[in-house]
Amino acid sequence: MITAPQLTLDFILDERGRELLWEGHRRTDLVRFGKFTGGSYVWAWKGGVQAGAATDSHLDLYPIPSNELIANPKLKQNPGY
Repeated sequence: MITAPQLTLDFILDERGRELLWEGHRRTDLVRFGKFTGGSYVWAWKGGVQAGAATDSHLDLYPIPSNELIANPKLKQNPGY
């Protein structure tokens, strides 16, 4: 059982990480909570480094696939890709 002061956004993020481990929500949750990119929340192999490293915020968005860009010339690639 938790107390009201223990119920923080970080607690909710951690609990969702445990409860929804196999559901595929982690990346979306980290982006939503502002922890997927940057250096405030680092995990092993983040940024391609064993100890983890900060990453650029352009990674919050996926690149638009090239076949979609070719099919619709009005689309513009997301910045950084």
